[in-house]
Amino acid sequence: MKLTLEEISYLSKIFPHKNAIGLFSNVNVPLKGNETENLTKKGFLEDGRFAPGIEEFLSIIAQPERCCRLVAQSGYFFVEKYSYRMRDKLALVENQNNEIVLSLPDDLSKVVFQMIDLFGGSNLKTVDFAQKFSKNELFTFFALVDLYRKDTLRAYLNQTPTNDSFTPDQLVQQIENPSNTDFTSMLKVNYKQVPSFNPAQPLEELRKKGLIESQGSIQFATIPMLLGRNVLTIRSIVLLEILELKQDTLSVLSVLFFNCSVHDILRLQFLKNEVHVSTVSASDQIKEIELAMNCPEIEEQIDVPGR
Repeated sequence: MKLTLEEISYLSKIFPHKNAIGLFSNVNVPLKGNETENLTKKGFLEDGRFAPGIEEFLSIIAQPERCCRLVAQSGYFFVEKYSYRMRDKLALVENQNNEIVLSLPDDLSKVVFQMIDLFGGSNLKTVDFAQKFSKNELFTFFALVDLYRKDTLRAYLNQTPTNDSFTPDQLVQQIENPSNTDFTSMLKVNYKQVPSFNPAQPLEELRKKGLIESQGSIQFATIPMLLGRNVLTIRSIVLLEILELKQDTLSVLSVLFFNCSVHDILRLQFLKNEVHVSTVSASDQIKEIELAMNCPEIEEQIDVPGR
């Protein structure tokens, strides 16, 4: 079934029950005036009322217990999918060029195949890395990653040796004035507002975690250095969110993926007081997307940047 945004907005105005995480609470565009006629032709309305079975179907997307949001940007290719769960019923909502496709899938195999087409399905990853960071540690770590990325690309371009270390001034400059394609810049957008901070303390914490070698200059240990030199360009960015509404309490699970190659994928999970950063395979990423799109229960309430 396909609906326009105007038809969704019209249904949201006449549907009797909806909650904060449902589709009808998040679409509100000006109407064209022909929505009743179009919805009648599409079988949603009969004589100005909901057709038999339609109200039950719409209730899943209007007042779900849980929902999942998947947004992927890969160059000019954009993917936006939502799934809504009410007890044992799962509805899938897909945005196709501002036309909304609604379905009740038996499984999510179609979504999985689309993700394999987009990301590949390899079980391999170049670097095995996993670490938890505070927000300041996160920005300090990714500022160093960005410095290694830029240094590696300049070395390729100019056919010169790479640097193994950087100065504190270079680090501060990277944190305060990142380029648009830097991880630091993208994290700033995700967090909306990032107050200035002294990187000395987060650097000390990174040293304690074994990520930075203790020298006069700032130098990554071997594994994070390999990570920084392998995530040179970002092919796609994927946001995966699960929202659960229980007794008027909203819980959110938020994960961000940076796909740099089929074997170099960074996963960031935003917990309440820290961020878990790890490398994952394309296969693991797709499995997680499938699991999330099934709208499982959330065990821990967490904060989402920008909310």
